[in-house]
Amino acid sequence: MKTTFLTSAHSPFDDRIFHHQAKSFIAQGDEVEIVSSTGELNKVVDGVTLNCFNGDQLPKREKINVFFDKLEQGNPDVVICSEPIPLVAARQYQKKFSSKAKIVYDITEWYPSKKNLAGFPFPVKWFQFIKLLFFNFWVSFYADAFLFGEHYKSKPYKFLYPRKPFAFLGYYPDLKYIPYKEPSLQKDTLRFSYSGKISLEKGFGNFVEVLRILSDRNHRLKIDLKIIGWFDDKDESHCRQLLTNLSHNINVKYYERQKFTDFLELISDSDFFLDLRSDDFENQRCLPIKLFYYAALGRPVIFPELKAIRKEVEIDKFGYLVKPHDSKHIAHLISKYINNPGLYTSHCKNARLLVETNYNWQRIEPVFVRFIKTLQGQLSK
Repeated sequence: MKTTFLTSAHSPFDDRIFHHQAKSFIAQGDEVEIVSSTGELNKVVDGVTLNCFNGDQLPKREKINVFFDKLEQGNPDVVICSEPIPLVAARQYQKKFSSKAKIVYDITEWYPSKKNLAGFPFPVKWFQFIKLLFFNFWVSFYADAFLFGEHYKSKPYKFLYPRKPFAFLGYYPDLKYIPYKEPSLQKDTLRFSYSGKISLEKGFGNFVEVLRILSDRNHRLKIDLKIIGWFDDKDESHCRQLLTNLSHNINVKYYERQKFTDFLELISDSDFFLDLRSDDFENQRCLPIKLFYYAALGRPVIFPELKAIRKEVEIDKFGYLVKPHDSKHIAHLISKYINNPGLYTSHCKNARLLVETNYNWQRIEPVFVRFIKTLQGQLSK
């Protein structure tokens, strides 16, 4: 069986696509190709063929045509799409060249999301939202099956297409990638890391304010902060100023985007993981992927009170859900860990244990492989 992954938004080395899904098929002896429009790349890595092009500036129709051409050349049996535009190309390929090929829509993002609407003035934004929403649901009809990363994002598709087969495939990490280290919390030194887009919407201001409060409460406390990511253009000046105003006992190191495995190694010595993104309508119904990696590293987590987390994760066993702007309360929770080593150790152990027993790729990989192969007709139901 040959499987081709199409994505117009993700890197070919995306952890879900490359490190988990693609490598699962390689382990089965299958042929795998990833086609991403995020940049030119043509080589084979770990048995996976990367056949990518730079399509960011292309009109939608031209981008669809390039995806179609790649499918025609590769002739896959299964096409797994991560966004609506690749779905159109997959349908054209299925209709013209390979009626037996199966199309799977792997839904891990809201579409349209806030980033799809960024930059539009308010009146136009609503028109754009409706246009993209209908486009997404229309092309979803072409999918033969769905993969859902989480509960809330599955609901509209299950409602509109109740007869299409689907499977849930959580954002769980393969434990072989996790550089687990025993926790060693010190009262006089705390280690934090912030990763991803550096913006106010992603909670960077909330994050820095918590560290400022901790530092002000104890001037002898040393705080090490690793920042791994990139600044949002509109917030860069503000975010840099927030860091400039921090006390001298907060040591900040910057890192650019990292390879998947390098990123995990870089954050593996953190004592706590904070994610204080805004708790708006969209975020409330999004399950953060990083949550499971943080848990796998065996550290307590503090996240906003999000409906998606509360529904799908036993968060109380290894962390807290908070109001992201309540910096004093969040600082209090961290101090609580420092002053109660037993609580800290318990949450660290619980986090790792939950991943080892429930939230790991090894547990859901057979479900994923069997679902795709059954869909393609290689296995009986």
